[in-house]
Amino acid sequence: MSEYPLDIDGLDLGALTDEGKPVTTRLKDVKSAVGIFNTLLRADERSAVNRARVDAMFDGAAPYSSAGLSASGQGLKTNLNFGDAQRLLDVALSAYVDLYSSLERFVEVRGTQGEAGEIKPSEEIVAEELTHLMRNWPEFHSAYLRLCTMFIKHGVAVAYFDSPDDWKFRVGGFTDILIPRQTSASEDSIDIAIGRRNYLLHELHSYIKDPQVAEKVGWNVEEVKRVISKNATTNGRDYGSYDYEQMQAEMKNNDLYTGIQNPSVRVLHFWVKEMDCSISHYIAAENSPKDFLYKKVSRYAKAEQAYVMFTYGVGSNGTYHSIRGLGQRIFAHVQTSNRLRCQQIDGAMLASAVMIQPETQRSLDELQFTYYGAYAVLSPNVNIVEKAIPNLGTAVQPALQDLTQQLQLNTDTVSTYGPNQSSPYRNQMQVVADMDVTTRLSGASLNLFYASWNRLLREIVRRVVTTNRPDNAIKDFFRRCEDRGVSAEFIKTLDVARTKAVRSIGNGSHANRMVALRELQGISGQFDDVGRRNLTRDIVSTRVGHDLADRYVPSETEKRPTVDLKIAYFENQQLMAGQPVPVVGNELHGTHLEIHTPALAEVIQQINSGQADPMQVMPVLQAFYEHISQTVQLAVGDPALESIVGQTNQVLQFAEEAINNTAKAQQKIQRDQAQQAEAEGQKAPQQPDAKMMEHQVKMQIAQEKAELDMAIKQRKHDQEMALRDAKAALEFRENSDL
Repeated sequence: MSEYPLDIDGLDLGALTDEGKPVTTRLKDVKSAVGIFNTLLRADERSAVNRARVDAMFDGAAPYSSAGLSASGQGLKTNLNFGDAQRLLDVALSAYVDLYSSLERFVEVRGTQGEAGEIKPSEEIVAEELTHLMRNWPEFHSAYLRLCTMFIKHGVAVAYFDSPDDWKFRVGGFTDILIPRQTSASEDSIDIAIGRRNYLLHELHSYIKDPQVAEKVGWNVEEVKRVISKNATTNGRDYGSYDYEQMQAEMKNNDLYTGIQNPSVRVLHFWVKEMDCSISHYIAAENSPKDFLYKKVSRYAKAEQAYVMFTYGVGSNGTYHSIRGLGQRIFAHVQTSNRLRCQQIDGAMLASAVMIQPETQRSLDELQFTYYGAYAVLSPNVNIVEKAIPNLGTAVQPALQDLTQQLQLNTDTVSTYGPNQSSPYRNQMQVVADMDVTTRLSGASLNLFYASWNRLLREIVRRVVTTNRPDNAIKDFFRRCEDRGVSAEFIKTLDVARTKAVRSIGNGSHANRMVALRELQGISGQFDDVGRRNLTRDIVSTRVGHDLADRYVPSETEKRPTVDLKIAYFENQQLMAGQPVPVVGNELHGTHLEIHTPALAEVIQQINSGQADPMQVMPVLQAFYEHISQTVQLAVGDPALESIVGQTNQVLQFAEEAINNTAKAQQKIQRDQAQQAEAEGQKAPQQPDAKMMEHQVKMQIAQEKAELDMAIKQRKHDQEMALRDAKAALEFRENSDL
């Protein structure tokens, strides 16, 4: 076996039995597992040294070895790390932090059960509560920062689940997660991944508190007890190294002494890809294991359910170990820059110093300065040497400037507008770009990150929804959803495969987000009520944050579209009974028109087809006409409702014709009745004056049309004034920002 195995063939993993059939599990036993781990650990030694050097650079390590300088008589030489690497890391990291901190919801979920009007609001509630669940995990922020930091530094980061039932992920890199070299940069290509983690003794014990349940899910209770007992520190206690029962009693009592005095246990996680592409999960102690602590063959359907790889690029040959992060890209430049700056400081100190040459050794030994006010007198036999020190600035500064430019190019943080950035004639987009130069992300890195982030969030949602051992956080999640009207059945039937990560507006840039939102403002007239409200909330959130956005644009805590639909349907019932219904100003008028207008059109169609008696439905026509006309008056100023308002006006015209025709028909009936009574010599029955009724109907229609026209004009005037005010406010804000 070579020192650096090139592929999986160099590892002790089974594939086929002696009969040529696929093996049940490729990992033979715990001895083979530990052997594979040691092989991969040796293969990674050289890379581990390089990663350590990169980490030291980011941590502020000096460019020269202090011991080496002292040994060569250069102990006083300037040896400083000027922090360029950490600054570039902070800039890059800030963009990735913005990707999640700027979001109100992390995920989008898809329901599979419920009525059409109920699914969307329920999905939004579940997404909000899932985000609340993750944000309230105390380690979420730090875990995300570690993930992004490792991802940026070294090019590869891993989010993994060390427990089959826990939704909380952990973060590691190639120091913590070992995979065979020459493995293609795809999770499906990884035959085995090994994770290293330290467990406190009480953490291990928590998995076997109920031995029967633990055995069923895959834990080797006796091996766990043996490892805990072996690694326990007695410190004068009565129990021996294998007296597990007494130690267990202390752990159950949450004995603080036991937790402090006992060391952690180094544990290895093995995720093995089986021949059917499922993933088996094994856990073993790193030192002297006798058996697996945990074993579950084909525990996961696919790799992303166990771990998710985050890659900064695709590497030079498409393998994980060929991928390089920011650290490798800037290492040589930063080290050279630090040394040049150190040399420049040494030159400046030398240039400012007085050079003295004693004539003899005795003169050197007796050298002294005597100060008399503003004057200084040297001891005899000492000469002041005229020095000609080269101007290091003329040589160092151009080199430093070139290195800085190269660093900017390598980190994609250089402006594309050339040297004329101070020109007063730059347009607004150029100014915005200059503001955003230090926080933009390349499209390739961003897409790769989101691809992995999407898989990780999808697995978190799957574990929360399907877990059989919910923790208190998951129980609280289900309770909060139920309090908001979303049942556990709806949550458990989510289409988890369609879960998506919500992308941040602006791709990690505050300036880009403001530009995008400003562009959306220009077309907001085409949005519905909910869309415009969401846009307003996004703008406010960008300025003040999501926590303070509720002060100005409160989030919809109830299922608003569903409520308005139900109200509209209820109003239809009243209108069909001929009862007048008042219009409320803060309703979703577009939703009401979408419900009322078809109902009115159906009544008109029934009249035209002879299915309904116009005389009998006259009160219904009048009730619908009056209610819908009032709703149109409130909706005409909304550009987003122009289409539905136009359709509704056509139906109102048909309704007006039906009302007029019905009135004329009633007049004819009254005349016929009067003529028949006169012919029979009878007194005509008292009927309402038909002409008066027609006049009243026409007057009512004319009045409503006049009110509608007046409302349209007023709405247009208000809209123009609002647009002028908004434009003035926007210009003021832009000028103040710049």
